[in-house]
Amino acid sequence: MYCDINNVTYNSKKNLAIIEGIDLDTVLLNSWSQEFSDQAEVTFQFDLTQKGQRIYLYKLLKNVVKEDCKSMEEMLMALTGKITNISANFIAKAEG
Repeated sequence: MYCDINNVTYNSKKNLAIIEGIDLDTVLLNSWSQEFSDQAEVTFQFDLTQKGQRIYLYKLLKNVVKEDCKSMEEMLMALTGKITNISANFIAKAEG
């Protein structure tokens, strides 16, 4: 799903990368006169202890972030304000 990234959080103690943004598919594929408040917000979570998730995130960052970054954490932070396609498999499930 295409997402406009508005916040990125990296937790080194839990090895988690959390990407928050607006689901552009929801916004663009529905009536434009409709109010979207919270329903278009989406949160993606990457468990960096999992090799497959690390590789996916690295490839995503490599393709989207064009700034000169010295680490993956810098690349993550540079993701804010960009629009990219992220697999719905990484949507964080609601807790509780």
